[in-house]
Amino acid sequence: MKIALAQLQSESGNIKANIKKHLDYIDKAAAAKADFIVFPELSLTNYEPHLARELAFKQNDSKLTIFKDYSTKYKLAIGLGLPLKLNNKIHIAMAIFKPKSDIQFYFKQYLHEDEHPFFHPKKSDSIIQFQKKKIKLAICYEITVEEHLQDIILEKVDFYVASVAKHKKGMEDAEHRLRFISDNYKIPVLLVNNTGKADEMNCCGNSFAYNRYAEKIESLNAEESLLIINAE
Repeated sequence: MKIALAQLQSESGNIKANIKKHLDYIDKAAAAKADFIVFPELSLTNYEPHLARELAFKQNDSKLTIFKDYSTKYKLAIGLGLPLKLNNKIHIAMAIFKPKSDIQFYFKQYLHEDEHPFFHPKKSDSIIQFQKKKIKLAICYEITVEEHLQDIILEKVDFYVASVAKHKKGMEDAEHRLRFISDNYKIPVLLVNNTGKADEMNCCGNSFAYNRYAEKIESLNAEESLLIINAE
């Protein structure tokens, strides 16, 4: 399976511009014959907790239809980040598009303490299946939570993919953690970060992938880029 990590700089609050940028990356991933493309945390709005309520999407939001169309057009799975409103609660979510399928949503189940004033956690299945592979999803802070890893062995997960918004120190800690997960569970791990300003911090990019032997196989610098991984 080829997995694309879309490391980009989202514009804070500019959903229209961010959708266009997402579609450009999806075009590039499809041209590279990727099977699954993953974007950073809250990529459609940028990571801006203070703006999340006013920018939140609904489950049946018409603005997401284009991604369903692109998924089917390219026979490509897509995972992108957005704030989602359910019953007047705002959640950090990943919208997952698969060809000729309804949209799935993975909700961030474990929040950092700074996020509680703005978001609510929500239990959901963190494992998706595509092309006979099981992919375990994590959103940022969840990579640190032991309970979030409990189903990896039981479900015989093939890949672990994290979508984050982190500054330099946070990325150093995240890489150490994902290397541990790779080594402990003997699975490939991939992480995509955004770049540029988000919530008054400078996100540093540096997205990466490790193989099942805890060896780094690919990484990016702080610039916008698309990383294609032959994940095996």
